[in-house]
Amino acid sequence: MFFPHTRVLSVKVCTLSKEDIKKELSDRLFDGYGFSVFTPNTQMLLAARKDISLRTLLNSSSLNIPDGTGIRIAARLNSGIRLAITSGIDLAEELLPIAQTLGTRVFFLGGKEGVASLAKRNIQLRFPHLNVCGTHHGYFTPNEEKEVIDKILSSKAELLLVCMGFPRQEKWISENLPSLPCVKVAIGLGGTLDVWAKKARRAPKAVQKAGLEWLWRAMLEPSRARIFLDVPKFFFALAGERKKQTY
Repeated sequence: MFFPHTRVLSVKVCTLSKEDIKKELSDRLFDGYGFSVFTPNTQMLLAARKDISLRTLLNSSSLNIPDGTGIRIAARLNSGIRLAITSGIDLAEELLPIAQTLGTRVFFLGGKEGVASLAKRNIQLRFPHLNVCGTHHGYFTPNEEKEVIDKILSSKAELLLVCMGFPRQEKWISENLPSLPCVKVAIGLGGTLDVWAKKARRAPKAVQKAGLEWLWRAMLEPSRARIFLDVPKFFFALAGERKKQTY
């Protein structure tokens, strides 16, 4: 399966336009099987640069759609390409109306106890005909994993949104998607359910458009303060990769 892509710190990133991404995912929801989508950001690429197993994991997806301004800038610097989608939650919110139109059965997996069900309620206020066929929190143990898989299977979910953070959600999709023949598309979406459940806030629209949502989140959540170090690390690493390519 081949899609046009560029590589940023050795991780493939999709270069399809937003409309082509939406069409591809729509086609997969209509008639597909076992299609995995990851949404790498700069922190994920930095981690993958140091750990070949994480790099292999990210490159194992059917499609990597960029999350964040840093990757967009990197793609412009590397190859002059303008990347389309800028965050995982934007991708999800582009996809839900398509799922509603197609009658796709959607399952929310992730967040703390009660978050996924609250996200379901809020999303169905926005998309009243969307079939959210099941939810489950993301804090299950390995002993409970079979129960989660059985729940997804019994729901006959076709679109699975997995929000358990990197790299757990990507590993979970990679390991378990083959055991879920009903699932046509599975997407790793980080904290998306927390936003839909109104447990976390997105930046104002103007900040989103300026590509500074990462800064907004770092200011609101002190635990994310390391992002201020990750940004220069990312571009330093990128400069090193570009230098290697010139020799």
